[in-house]
Amino acid sequence: MAYVEAFLLYVAVVLFMFVVLFGSVAVVFVVLGYAQKLKSKWFKLAIVTYFAIFAFFYVNQAIRYFADDRAYPKAKAYAIVANTVMLWHSLGVNIRMKKGFESYYRLVNYENPLDRKIQKIQSFLLQRMYRYIPEEDGEREYWYYTYKQLYVAKIRYKPDSPHNPHPRFSKIMDAMYDTSYKLYNKPFKDRIIDKKRYLPIAQMSVYLMRNIGYYATYERMQYLDKLFLFMSDKELFQRAIDYTDLLYKVYKKFRTDKEVARTFHRSPYSLGLLYASLLDGYDLKIIHNAHFGIDPCSAPEMRTFLHLVEEYYEWIFKDPRSSFHQLSRREKKQIKWLYGAKALGYSYAVGTYLCEIPLKYKDDRRLFPYHDDMILPEFTKKSFLNRGVTMDEFIAFTHLESLLQKREAKKQKPNEKDK
Repeated sequence: MAYVEAFLLYVAVVLFMFVVLFGSVAVVFVVLGYAQKLKSKWFKLAIVTYFAIFAFFYVNQAIRYFADDRAYPKAKAYAIVANTVMLWHSLGVNIRMKKGFESYYRLVNYENPLDRKIQKIQSFLLQRMYRYIPEEDGEREYWYYTYKQLYVAKIRYKPDSPHNPHPRFSKIMDAMYDTSYKLYNKPFKDRIIDKKRYLPIAQMSVYLMRNIGYYATYERMQYLDKLFLFMSDKELFQRAIDYTDLLYKVYKKFRTDKEVARTFHRSPYSLGLLYASLLDGYDLKIIHNAHFGIDPCSAPEMRTFLHLVEEYYEWIFKDPRSSFHQLSRREKKQIKWLYGAKALGYSYAVGTYLCEIPLKYKDDRRLFPYHDDMILPEFTKKSFLNRGVTMDEFIAFTHLESLLQKREAKKQKPNEKDK
């Protein structure tokens, strides 16, 4: 019965969108006085092509989902319908008009009535799927992310509000953190989805790491003051550290499990997001160490951070056969921007030039798309400030002065011996 109901729902969705699309075209043709074109062979061919595409879409998914080695085929019968709804949803989300920096008016937006109607349909389909997936199986979380959270993370949705946190935003982030941990910790009966479970965590990671500070109401304070208040909030800061540790576990899976690595290389954009978010988390740990008087030069976080910078760099610039080169031009640009923003900040400068930790590609100019002057061998307080950063940003590394003094003292010791 589940297969029949799911198939009928699929037919209903395809027919509904046919009426919407071709009905709209027909109305436009009639209004413009081109009604005769509706009888043309091209219009009829378009109708046949439409149904042929969705017939193929169903058969292709059914072959994959109903194979003998797949778990819960009845649930996946409804997944085919939900995937079709998601297809139209994605098209609506991507029809947009630029509003400002990283901001767009979208035909389908998280806050408009059209989106809420689509979400009701997806919720109905998810409930049908849950009938056939045990509560303890992580596949529930996988499909919930796919239909309810994927596009929110993808478009980096953040509700407008003069103060933080916005209640809606906090609710969204809470749900994503919960999904991330469940995806990692729950068992999966479906072997294929079991290997894919780590991709959603990576896809949510940049969205969550960039916005975690918005949980706290700091209103219109300076960035640095907000950062220090955030780090002083033990419960909130611990959430960021715990999530960084979760991402590192995912990274270790990527490095040690060949099937997981293959899955990430088939989705290289997700891999780029994972690298960027790990660097963000370790950067936060390093700044925290510095602010509270712990020397980051001797902390393992600094070496992990620099190792990730090096590996990220190799994936983007050094290996001509890496999965990075499978990305579209726009995606490559975004990943390179994330690399520059996450990998080459103050933690990098402190680690390589003040802690003097060796880095294989330290003098390669491609490593510095935004920070060319950091290649200078004599990295001093003066050169740091000449980069155009504010004194407040410089003071964020409260240990810099003492590190510079130690470095100068080391240089002077040989001269004293000569005397």
